[in-house]
Amino acid sequence: WMMFSPDATLEFPRVAYAIGRRYGNAVRRNRIRRQTQAILHRHAANLPRGRYLIGATSSTRRPSFMELEADMTALISKLDQPG
Repeated sequence: WMMFSPDATLEFPRVAYAIGRRYGNAVRRNRIRRQTQAILHRHAANLPRGRYLIGATSSTRRPSFMELEADMTALISKLDQPG
């Protein structure tokens, strides 16, 4: 999941992560954070200025990088849609 708060005064988007211990051990939590950072870096030109909160809920299976990128891309595309 992702929450967004627009703020045109920021020069760059600010990103925070909320990945609880229920998601997995530190290795698993850091891996998902690094993968999400790489995806956001790829889409940096399309990101509106503002503050982002990226969260991950507990899951029994680990999503592949491609699945994670598809989910993040869908969330980013929703930011451009009004309402």
